[in-house]
Amino acid sequence: MKVIVTGGNGKVGRFTVKELAAAGHEVISLDKEKLEGDRAVPGVLYIPVDLTENGEVADLLADIKPEGLCHIAALPNPTWGARSKVFSNNIISTYNLMQSAGDSGVKRLIYASSEMATGWLTTEVLPSRFPFNEEDRVDSGNAYAMSKYMGETISDSMIVRYPDMPICSLRINNVIMPDGYHILRERREQFPVAGSWNYWSYIDVRDVATAFRAALEGDSAGHEVFLIAAKDTCLDRPIQEAIKIRYKEEGNFASDHGPYDSCFGCSKIKAAFGWEAQHSWRDLEP
Repeated sequence: MKVIVTGGNGKVGRFTVKELAAAGHEVISLDKEKLEGDRAVPGVLYIPVDLTENGEVADLLADIKPEGLCHIAALPNPTWGARSKVFSNNIISTYNLMQSAGDSGVKRLIYASSEMATGWLTTEVLPSRFPFNEEDRVDSGNAYAMSKYMGETISDSMIVRYPDMPICSLRINNVIMPDGYHILRERREQFPVAGSWNYWSYIDVRDVATAFRAALEGDSAGHEVFLIAAKDTCLDRPIQEAIKIRYKEEGNFASDHGPYDSCFGCSKIKAAFGWEAQHSWRDLEP
């Protein structure tokens, strides 16, 4: 399959490009700068483009005529600039990509949403249940969270205009690089505050890449939203105990929720595409 990956220079983008190329897909990476040298994946075409410029995007997609598109490019959080810049960049680039993808005949589009789109990470209010799923969310005033949720809303509308272009939104958890597991250790050491904002969840970047591949190669219709996270928390204490200590209240946990299970329920993507996270910090600890 000929596949465009936007944001192919970023940490998630680089691993996704490698995953798709290794699987035999013809990959074209779009980013602000052309990736060259040792960081470039052999056989991958790297094209510099400003995704907020609709003319550039439309022209490129009309020329390339990709079958699939993984839209990962975004300003990842408000610390990358003014809130208005983060919001407008992410919304405009997403609209441009999705509209041009539909116009150029893309058959499948995978959108990098975020755990932030759930809204839970920006409030002290706990979800009504653990694990929570794709239907459970709360409104958020955070610029990045709003931009990612609006991307999902744009997707809902795009499938009306382009019914032959299914869209999958992946609500990606806090991404950890293979050499970045010390971050999770620091969260354990700084309990109960560090990491509590997303209930001590995470996901290895390699698992994010396989999730993009699974969704791209899978079969679905319309617009579907999927949570993706590691199976476990980054804690060495029961999550039920951790929630009570941090939030001063009992969480509504399912009776079969294990002490180290993630609060993010990922059964939907497993049922749809057979995907499960394969990496855990526990495999690295002595």
